[in-house]
Amino acid sequence: MNFHSRSFSRLLLTCSAFGVLSAASAIKPGTPAFDGQYINPNASNVQVEWWWGQAIAEPIGNNPPAAFQFIFYQGQPIAPPGPKDPSLPEFFISINGFFSNGSQFAGTLPASSGTVSTSGQDVAGTWDGAGSFEGSADLRTFTAKFDAPALGFVGTVTLKTNANGAAHHFGCNTTSDPYFSSAVPAGAVLSDAETVLFKQLGWATTLPGAISEVNMLINGTPLKFTGQGYHDANFLPKPLNLVVSTWFFGSATVGEYDLSYVKAQAANSSKVLSTGYLAKNGVVLQNQCSVLGAKNTDVSQVTPYGLEHDAVAGVDAPTGFIIEYILRDGEHYRFNLSSIGGAQNPDQSIYHRWVGGAAGGKVGDEPQHGLTVFEWLNPGLVPYNPWEIQR
Repeated sequence: MNFHSRSFSRLLLTCSAFGVLSAASAIKPGTPAFDGQYINPNASNVQVEWWWGQAIAEPIGNNPPAAFQFIFYQGQPIAPPGPKDPSLPEFFISINGFFSNGSQFAGTLPASSGTVSTSGQDVAGTWDGAGSFEGSADLRTFTAKFDAPALGFVGTVTLKTNANGAAHHFGCNTTSDPYFSSAVPAGAVLSDAETVLFKQLGWATTLPGAISEVNMLINGTPLKFTGQGYHDANFLPKPLNLVVSTWFFGSATVGEYDLSYVKAQAANSSKVLSTGYLAKNGVVLQNQCSVLGAKNTDVSQVTPYGLEHDAVAGVDAPTGFIIEYILRDGEHYRFNLSSIGGAQNPDQSIYHRWVGGAAGGKVGDEPQHGLTVFEWLNPGLVPYNPWEIQR
């Protein structure tokens, strides 16, 4: 669950909300492929859909890990001021990452079109003039190709299910739909933003934990490594800054464990979505979603820690996160996600993404170790206070 767009600097924080779609009308009829296209973003609407993947290598010395992140977009994830801006690409690929020496790179690859076709569970995406992707029918391999030499990005990233063997999944411990509807009590009255967050923002995770193979040429410099990875896809009927004020997301592979989480507060609301996924050797220990504070077991907890003033973005930010999973039977798992060298890319007032190390497991057991990519999306510009935000 990630987003990045060149329209960040033009973010409108007080724009009027667009109309809410019903969940039934939002999904394209007859969507058979788990990793396929669920809605129909185009120039005539403000819908957004994206396919996200990340690859990360073991760090060398004190440098941040070599890393490569990509997002294939249909629609703009941030609402620009006023009417939809025709100068912004409707279809594009966003790329961020690091070389092994710690230097970073970023790019936006506009495409003349972005189409996704399916045959059974086989998925193929073509972003003309920028790149393409393929998802295998067994949902165990996702390959992204980039062909934009004029913009400095050529090569391939392949993600394959890792030895832990965690399978594809929706959230909320369901196989029926990609939404978080079950977190909301029946009959609850929701605002427009709450309705989108809980009932119309879709999340489908194809590769909870992956082996990554990166073979890229970036502005003439090779980036090649074998490491860890992750892939999911999301969609919603309006830009994210109209739906959430603040949002934490991350994923990691830590030894035998594959994990992910989201903690997101709806715009102009006190309701917070909490969802967590944890698997050990492919066996799901937790896949829950809830309104934060509604229950005490089968919950996940996201606690940022540390304090660093980000001079580039001009805001205070955390340096890491503690992610906890409390199962139905009370078993407790804890993981520490920490940035290496304070590496952030993107590094903006409303969006921070870190790469780093992860350690943890069942509380009381010897900790296991791995790698992580985690982020803080903050379109509401909520100030970071390490004492307040932990509540």
